[in-house]
Amino acid sequence: MASQALVGQVLDGKYSIEKPLGKGGMGTVYLATHIGTGRPVAVKVIAPDFMERAEFVERFRREAQAAGRLRHPNVVDVTDFGFSRTTDGPEVAYLVMEYLDGCTLGEILDEEKQLPVAWTIDIIEQVCSAVEEAHRQGIIHRDLKPDNIWLEPNQRGGYTVKVLDFGIAKLEETQLANAARARYTDRSGRGETRVDAPQNTLAESDSATVVDGGSRTLVSENETLALGNGSSDPEIEAEKAGSREVNLEGGTAIMDRSGVPSDPSIEDRGTVIAGGGESTERSDRTTPSTAALTRMGAVLGTPLYMSPEQCRGEKLTPGSDIYSLAVIVYQMLSGRLPFEGDYVEVMEGHKHGQPPPLDAKKVKRKLRETLMTSLAKAPEDRPESAEIFANKLRANSEGLGKLLTRALSIFGERLPKIMLLTVISFSIPIVLNFARVLVNIGFATDYLEESSVLMFISGSLSLVIFFLQIIAVAMLIGMLTWLVGQILAYPLRPLSLRAAFREVRQHVRSLVGLVTLSSMIAAVGYMFLIIPGILIASRYMLIAPSIMMEGVRGRAAFRRSVELYKRARVTVIATASLIFLISAILPIFLGLSIGSIVGNIEKSIQIAKMREEGVPSAAERKKMEEVAGEKKEESSDLNVNWGSRGFQIGGTDDMEKDENFRLRASIIEATFELIWTPIHLVIIAFSSMVSALIYFKTRQAGGESMQELLGKLNSANSPQSKWQERVNRRLIQSGRISSGSGTS
Repeated sequence: MASQALVGQVLDGKYSIEKPLGKGGMGTVYLATHIGTGRPVAVKVIAPDFMERAEFVERFRREAQAAGRLRHPNVVDVTDFGFSRTTDGPEVAYLVMEYLDGCTLGEILDEEKQLPVAWTIDIIEQVCSAVEEAHRQGIIHRDLKPDNIWLEPNQRGGYTVKVLDFGIAKLEETQLANAARARYTDRSGRGETRVDAPQNTLAESDSATVVDGGSRTLVSENETLALGNGSSDPEIEAEKAGSREVNLEGGTAIMDRSGVPSDPSIEDRGTVIAGGGESTERSDRTTPSTAALTRMGAVLGTPLYMSPEQCRGEKLTPGSDIYSLAVIVYQMLSGRLPFEGDYVEVMEGHKHGQPPPLDAKKVKRKLRETLMTSLAKAPEDRPESAEIFANKLRANSEGLGKLLTRALSIFGERLPKIMLLTVISFSIPIVLNFARVLVNIGFATDYLEESSVLMFISGSLSLVIFFLQIIAVAMLIGMLTWLVGQILAYPLRPLSLRAAFREVRQHVRSLVGLVTLSSMIAAVGYMFLIIPGILIASRYMLIAPSIMMEGVRGRAAFRRSVELYKRARVTVIATASLIFLISAILPIFLGLSIGSIVGNIEKSIQIAKMREEGVPSAAERKKMEEVAGEKKEESSDLNVNWGSRGFQIGGTDDMEKDENFRLRASIIEATFELIWTPIHLVIIAFSSMVSALIYFKTRQAGGESMQELLGKLNSANSPQSKWQERVNRRLIQSGRISSGSGTS
């Protein structure tokens, strides 16, 4: 049936066919209008010739079942499936999907060639989210490629990604078999559909793919690669088997023994099953056809994006889809595929070749390493899941600049609560520090007598404040890590400071003890030319976040911090260096500035006072100073005085200078503390937030999922509102989330 034949017809009394949108291996996709609602939809109609083949009808039903099970914002929504008579008489099967505006990633790559890293990561994260959900449902896509990735404008300047064509998706065999038995009756009475394959065919059985014999035929929705029995020229053997020119990006055609496509409208799209030898025996389409489908219709995907195990005809796992995703990312970043040439060269490259190094600018070394690891020949050497793959790409694509930008964004949006938490954490050290400053001012102005007890208390306060600040930093990093985790997992949920305080109380001993110990070790390192201290501080920077989020203790916390540090060594060291420089240089600069300002003010006061008292001119003062100097040289007497500070040797001027110096120092110290304290709190809060983000970045860089922390974060924020509880309960009942997870 030509693609225009259905235009103007109404399928099943519900869908008015408007125009063809495109052709695939099994049929044509049309733009249609749902008569009841007037809503535009996309209707995929299986070719009538395929309706005579039970295995293809079952495959089409499998597409509906696979797509219908997937409810995900990045998967095209399938709304209906059925069979309908046409005005010409033949019955067709159809699948109804949401109609999308936009274009495919393949169309974009045809023009843009290379895409920026940020855009690549954003697109692939959405694709991985859809694929991860499919894998959780026991579905392997098997044909991930740019043409099956749709980008729809989201009216916010970006794109919503939709993964298309789960038509060759592999459901769990037991689920598929049960569904087939429940929906079909065996009209032939033989209990199964028998497919003879006189030319040994590469097919799958029991979830695995097997090769039986010498002549090999690769069956794909987009092409069939018919390889000869030991021939040196596979293309000649393919031609003998009835296959025409192989188009790696083409569609599907079913070819009989004469080599004539069963549907001339798709002659140029490629080939699938090449007939030859004896005819294949098939029953009515309502006969159970799972066995026939797995024996004969094993769909292997597009060779340019196929995994090594897919090329070898082995059992497929989610790792096969991850390999295909890595090939897509390779193409997006470099503008070329890892393996190119004719289909034999491509498949041999996937099976045995090493992809050339990624030729792309502004791609970090860690990102390159992640991508090449994901192209490993063995599935077990690739990331364990699509989610982990996306996390690694995101974490390894971002450097310190991106990290600081994100920290500034979060810090600015949540400034009031973050600073409130910081002030509460440092309230005791702040009060004690200002008490120490007041005591020093009292000593300088003689309002307090400098007794040995008061001097001891003043000195001890400095040491106590130092350790209290370490404790406050440990608790602040722990709580901010908790809050940052909540922001990343549930960005729309209001921050709960109480939940953070409740959680930190459970780990306060480990936080205080281990952070204090690591700080003392780093302090010793800073004494040796600073650099050792920075390196030590870098290795132990993630102790507090690890304790807070994972509950590790003792040596395990130190080992965990070092493990995370090694995943982003450069970023962590750069962060530790930046924090040290800001914390060391800024107070020195501030202290010198305040000292200079106070000195200038004091000098101005003295000049004004001298003018009031009628001080002689500059020339007269110089002469008086010379005379005073001669008299001072003639006198050898020493003034010995007893005062509040004990014995003092020197003249009255020395005593006055000493008094002025102490008073000036006290004023400078008090002014410094008033100005530096709020600045210091902001620096500590921001640094703690950066540490928290580095913790989550290094988790992602190691392929560790945030999903492990969601249940913990969600349960700690209880009690929830009644509407939140209802939503959670319904999502759990529908199987969308587990009882340990939450929603945003």
